Amino acid sequence: ARFDPSEMVCGGCSSRGMASCPKHGTSAVEYKCKFCCAVASWFCWGTTHFCDDCHRKQGTAESMSKKPRSALPQCTPATCPLRVAHPPNGEEYVLGCQICRSA
Repeated sequence: ARFDPSEMVCGGCSSRGMASCPKHGTSAVEYKCKFCCAVASWFCWGTTHFCDDCHRKQGTAESMSKKPRSALPQCTPATCPLRVAHPPNGEEYVLGCQICRSA
């Protein structure tokens, strides 16, 4: 995928004040992809967090942002690769601080 490196946004800047770690601030805030159960690595349109796979599908027939929520991948607490309870795919969700989650 082609992108302009000057448009890269860190986790803290993409958190829009929604999350902060008392120990590490906002620099290590991690988000779930809005469309699947993966950690987001893209923040687009000032509103939407994507993983690499879902971001790659944008602009194609598989564009995730054009699918109804019912067509997005679903998980259960037992099958979620993130191993964390979260809202259904289609909603933004803060996973928390990646440093604290890794400890």
